[in-house]
Amino acid sequence: MAAAGLTGEHLLPTGDPASVTYSLLLLETTPSGYRVCAHVDNLDQPFDPILGMKMDLGSTAKLRTLAHYLEIVERLHGELAPLGSDSLEALALTARDPITRWAAAALDSVPEPTLDELLERSLERVYSASPSEPFFTGGGLHTFHNFDPDDNGRRLSIREALVKSTNLVFVRLMRDVERYHEAHLPYDAAAVLDDVDHPERPRLLAQAEADESRQILYRAWSRWRGVPADSLILRVLGPGRAPYRAAVLHDAWTTDTSVAGAAAWIRRWVPKVSPEEASLNATRVSMRHFSLLDQAYVCRMHPLELWAAGELVRHPNLPWKGLWAASDAPRRVAMAWLMDPSHRSAQELRLRIQIEKEAFAQMTPDWQRLGFPFQRLVSSYATAIGASGDRPVALARLMGIIVDEGLDRPSTGIRSLRIAAGTPYQTEFEPGPAPATRVMSPEVAHTLRGVLAEIPERGTARRLAGVFQAPDGTPIPIAGKTGSGDARFDTFSRGGQRITSRPTGRTAVFVFALGESHFGVITAMVPGAASGSYSFTSALPVTVLAMLAPALTEHLDAANDASIVAHRVPHRGEPGAETPTLTAVADSDSEHVASAERRVEPALGAGPGRTRLTRLP
Repeated sequence: MAAAGLTGEHLLPTGDPASVTYSLLLLETTPSGYRVCAHVDNLDQPFDPILGMKMDLGSTAKLRTLAHYLEIVERLHGELAPLGSDSLEALALTARDPITRWAAAALDSVPEPTLDELLERSLERVYSASPSEPFFTGGGLHTFHNFDPDDNGRRLSIREALVKSTNLVFVRLMRDVERYHEAHLPYDAAAVLDDVDHPERPRLLAQAEADESRQILYRAWSRWRGVPADSLILRVLGPGRAPYRAAVLHDAWTTDTSVAGAAAWIRRWVPKVSPEEASLNATRVSMRHFSLLDQAYVCRMHPLELWAAGELVRHPNLPWKGLWAASDAPRRVAMAWLMDPSHRSAQELRLRIQIEKEAFAQMTPDWQRLGFPFQRLVSSYATAIGASGDRPVALARLMGIIVDEGLDRPSTGIRSLRIAAGTPYQTEFEPGPAPATRVMSPEVAHTLRGVLAEIPERGTARRLAGVFQAPDGTPIPIAGKTGSGDARFDTFSRGGQRITSRPTGRTAVFVFALGESHFGVITAMVPGAASGSYSFTSALPVTVLAMLAPALTEHLDAANDASIVAHRVPHRGEPGAETPTLTAVADSDSEHVASAERRVEPALGAGPGRTRLTRLP
């Protein structure tokens, strides 16, 4: 380990090196699709960490955030460039989001700037890297930290922050991106917050109520499903087993309204109570006619938790969908207070959360178009630093789009298909041209690749500077983005102080473009509690990639050779005719079908029906 240089800081000074799972995916963009050149890992299990695992890949999310930001700038260039100076000047003052205000001012300051020029200028926008500001996002107040504390007092451009992977700059950039989408919602978010009679408020509050209720009920269902009824009753009664609480619980969970029935129930669950005291408490409760809110108050539980517990006492194996479907009436009772205008501060808190969710929902399709693999983004500025997760194969797809100047292609793990091997009818097929879909403009792709090339030169992947060279000593260009994830389950006090921290996994990744047409992703991962023994960051996969450089360089050199195709050789003098295009499944994840062409040409000296492999330029 020491001889290989893997015991240094941010590598493997601690922890068992044998327990680290590494994976590498290397692809090449070709007319027939993204050809898989290497898809390997050292995990001796029927599980593929490249394809099948949602990972916290940390700062690689900055690449997705930057790509989306540049597409917003591109959109604004198309919308604002035709406007006159007076309109641009007005927009620079009155637009509802910072990115639009900046774009209007930038377009007004330079006569007829090209899209490339505006994209480059957008990378020079400056943000504070200070961690002292709290951010209301993701349903609460959050603070964030930089990996390098030396950045805390600095103001950095977006370009410099990507190269240095400075968290706070991208948190603030995501805030501006969210505000851009908030400004493009079909309603005025500021007016919704200011006007208690705004027509959008009831809808947003109803959605907030549903989200909040769903969270409470699902938490209760997850905690108590399958728990025997007797055990669940004892948990709700608590260690004191007060007779009055037992009487209220009987009132909440049973249909027996008789005092005698309630008294018997109390004596069953509170063994030390006398018959007289049991009857007295049963009588007191029967006379009060408690509502669900009253019952929950006495039992010191949320009303929906109390109702859910009662349902599970009666139906221990009740599925989640069944519990949710039956919850309409108790939800109306438990959450009716939220619709009361007198609770304006509580309403505005939930409205802010809901507006942020709808803004993130608006940006999600743009992320998915560039390969984001999940149905939704986490509605938080922390998405810019990895909170929404990712998959290595999805990151590689984004890099492929960048390498291919904005085109997205299907991937194929099949280079050729041989039929009837060893017979006179032996034929070999290769994937033909695959349809490509434009998902990003060439200008945005070019800008992204340019700034990503600075990361191995002087940023978080500088261990790779000058590592890849052609046989003649010519540098092979490399670009990429690093990311690290330290997944933990933390608990906090009411005042925000961390009480416990339990490690659940550690990951590190480098997604890269290599040479003119190759790209891929390399990861290091330790799952579970054992990850707490490790301190590696993205420096580990970057170092391993540097160790693999000789083998990868040899592959890149071989990739420049001519491709091999198969053709059937007719008998001498027999006219040859091309066969029609055939179709073959040619993708490692069975999602795409690529065409395969059989090429036929006559060849002197070949016997009838034989097949020859020929290298074509």
